[in-house]
This record gives sequence, structure tokens and C-alpha cells, in this order.
Amino acid sequence: MLKKYIFLDLDGTIIDHSTNSIPNSTKKAIKLLQDKGHEVIISTGRPPALFYDIHKKLNIDSYIASNGRIVVYKGELILNDFIDKDVVIELVNLAEDSKIDIAFESMTDYVLNNRHTDLSYKFSDVYHLEYPKVYNNYHLDHDVYQMVLFYTEDDYSKFEKMFPSLGFHFSNEYGIDINAKGGMKEIGLKIIVEKYGIDITDTIAVGDGFNDLSMLEFAHLGIAMGNAHQSLKEAADMVTTSVENDGIYKLFKKLNMI
Repeated sequence: MLKKYIFLDLDGTIIDHSTNSIPNSTKKAIKLLQDKGHEVIISTGRPPALFYDIHKKLNIDSYIASNGRIVVYKGELILNDFIDKDVVIELVNLAEDSKIDIAFESMTDYVLNNRHTDLSYKFSDVYHLEYPKVYNNYHLDHDVYQMVLFYTEDDYSKFEKMFPSLGFHFSNEYGIDINAKGGMKEIGLKIIVEKYGIDITDTIAVGDGFNDLSMLEFAHLGIAMGNAHQSLKEAADMVTTSVENDGIYKLFKKLNMI
């Protein structure tokens, strides 16, 4: 079989949040794929600061982070797309006026501008993340690739209308991911495919969340996990079993790739 480029989401795809661990079957599948010469690439909404060395433990040196705004291929940074600082300042000022919490994600940090509520804790609990520390005005001295707005539905509508240059994407019931407008994880796939002359027919993407939709549609073969949102399952070419039911291993076994 020709070499395939396999883009795997982290949360709910590689990581089983019911146990906050990577299933042994997933580790085995990734190792077998690598041994057969296939390339496994992490594609996540998380910034590199929240990888917790997962990529290193899986011997993966290529990743798409912050929903397509940071791309590293074989250890080399090939996309570095931070949000315009003036736009960040404007949004932060509005959030502070409304006592709405907002977090910043950079290459190395995940921090909160202020803590007005406990929503950032609840957000972190969903993904088993460390609680962000408060670092007021972090955005003034650091490049920000993604923000998280800890919100209500009314906040979501208000901010989206006021900032047409930004994309607002549901992450979980406590927060929204905010990026520069114009695509999500598929940005990273497109950059890698074009830069290295990869045939799109050799790409496979697997995910479970709303932020995986464009990635699944862009890849030649888009697969939804059994625990994925229904809208993602409907858009996918295939649906495998859930992460806790050996979804990754069973998928690549079915594809005769391991």
C-alpha cells in the first residue's frame, strides 16, 4: 500500500476522556501504522502548550494545532498564523467591560486574562486540562493564535456580529474557540499537502468534534468516531466505533492498513 498521511484529532479521537488516557489499542494502531511507513499527524484545536507531550509519547513529530493556525511538519514550523493584535485588544476590552472571561493560547502558554467566573474551570474539566493561570494583558506582549471565550449563547451572537474578521466555533458548553476567520484544521492539511507535493488521495482524517468537519471534508477519506456529533457522522465517508471501543484500531484494521 502507498504511504498514507493520517490526520488524527486528539480529544475524543486519540484521547478517551472517560479515562483521561489513550487506549492501548490506539497506541498499538499508531505504532503499526508508523511501522508500515504511514505518517500520523495530530490535528487538534489545542495549542502546543496543552499537548502534555502526547505527541512525543506517540513518536509523532508533525502536528496541526490551534485549529489550523500552527503547523509543524517533521519538527519544522511551516505555518505561524497569529491573530491581529489590534483585533485581540478590541475584543479583550469588550470582554472585560462585560466581565466575560477570555483565555489566550500561544506557542507556549494557555492563560486567562482575568477570572470573573468559574467557567474556565468547567471548560478545562471537560478536556482534563490544567486550569489556566491569570496573566493580565498577556496579549499585549505575546502573539495569540487562538482565544477561548467563556460565554453564554447571547455573548456568542453579540461577539460574532461585532468581529467579522474572527471565526467563532463551539468547543464545549462552556466556551468558544476564536481564530482569525477563514477555515479551521483543513488549513493545516492544505499547507502540508501543497508544500510537500502530497497527493490528496493519500490523505485520511479522523475526528469527533464540530471543529473537525472541514478537515474531514477536505481529506480524501474523512472518518467520524462513533462518539462524534451526529452532524459529523452524516458528513463523513465512514463512521468507526467510539474511542473507548477501540475506534482507531478497528478503523485501520477494516481499511487493511494494519
